[in-house]
Amino acid sequence: MRIGPWWLDVERLGEILTAEHLICLAFLLGISVYDIWFRRISGFVLLVAGILAAGCTVVKGAAWWPAAAAGALAGAMLLLTARLTREAVGYGDGWLVTVLGLYLGFWQLMEVLASAWVLLACAACICLARKRWSRKAALPMAPFVTAGFLFFLAAEYAGP
Repeated sequence: MRIGPWWLDVERLGEILTAEHLICLAFLLGISVYDIWFRRISGFVLLVAGILAAGCTVVKGAAWWPAAAAGALAGAMLLLTARLTREAVGYGDGWLVTVLGLYLGFWQLMEVLASAWVLLACAACICLARKRWSRKAALPMAPFVTAGFLFFLAAEYAGP
């Protein structure tokens, strides 16, 4: 027996929207709102998210650890970029990507970041075209990472 509308596969949705993904999404939404309002990311929230991501990595087992380490390393590279560019990319964004990489692993993080950076580039182009901002203006990155994570979940739902 089918539950819900004809276009919604509830069982598949349940496979994708695990408790882990919902907790991650809740953290990302909270961090995004904070980033929009205060133009910074809470270190305490990142610490809690990092502890949860590390715990999730341990639970996933030793086979997952190389992917998680590679994902965290990708975030560390963003932290290095923040250092070299005198925070053109903020340290909070780097730590956010590090924690997300620890949770998702390298390749899934790359999917999220690819979507996020395309959306960020589109938003920047729109703002520049409407002459709202100059080239020196900064957009908060966390909302775009959250949107990238939502695209990742939607792709997982639509995939095989």
